[in-house]
Amino acid sequence: MSNYRKGKERFKPNNLGSLYVKEGCDKENSTIYIGGQMEHRFHILEQTGFTGDVGHNMFDGSWFYDYPLYGNKGEYNTRNFARNLTECLDEAKLENVTLITESAGGLVGAYASKSPRIQKVIAIHPPILGTPLADARVLENGSLDFTLEEKVLMAMLKIIVNRDYGFEKDNLNGVMIDKVDLDKLIVLSSKLDAKKDKLALAVKYHDLILKTTGLESDGVVVYEPKELARLGIKYLENEPELNHIEAGGYDYLADVYKRSRTIKYPVVQ
Repeated sequence: MSNYRKGKERFKPNNLGSLYVKEGCDKENSTIYIGGQMEHRFHILEQTGFTGDVGHNMFDGSWFYDYPLYGNKGEYNTRNFARNLTECLDEAKLENVTLITESAGGLVGAYASKSPRIQKVIAIHPPILGTPLADARVLENGSLDFTLEEKVLMAMLKIIVNRDYGFEKDNLNGVMIDKVDLDKLIVLSSKLDAKKDKLALAVKYHDLILKTTGLESDGVVVYEPKELARLGIKYLENEPELNHIEAGGYDYLADVYKRSRTIKYPVVQ
């Protein structure tokens, strides 16, 4: 666990999120990180100032989910988080910002992309096309026979995921294209290799998603390149086949950061 607040200036326009910027960073050309969305039962742990998400201390700054655990849960959605982020950038007076996002952070970054302060949004394994894991009812196909293990996997989701939260509905449904500046957004994602991947739980959920929806995934979020292309969303081909957890790990984040200044957006046909 590391302290994501230490040595950083905090900008907090409302109770939905905070931007933490390293002291002395280049405000004319900065890289800001947005991590994935912790499920609500674990979120309170990260509000102590400590996190296991390595991304929060790798870049010039990071935006952090600061929503309370009470109130209108529907208001805690990715579009409102994005508005908070853009207000933070205005207060911090950051320009030419590159956002490196992971998982649900990609939806926040995508919706913030219309801000003139943001020049590029690099979304790592985002739920741009959604994830049925955000609502287990999507997986309950009455025409299919489920094993006991598959039933347990779906029961786990019902315990862990609270569908009342707006961000879970966003995770389920994916991005609203008309709210995004597609010229700034690029997706770095992949499906996992079910035969080689060593994270058993990710493989099990990958197989469950594939069985019930026919869609490929990284074990959490859907990854269908043809659908991304159809929607006009730019993505890089030939990214490593990683599960959702590995995609948010230090090695891949460091690789993306190294490439972030030179990534050339492909032309969507």
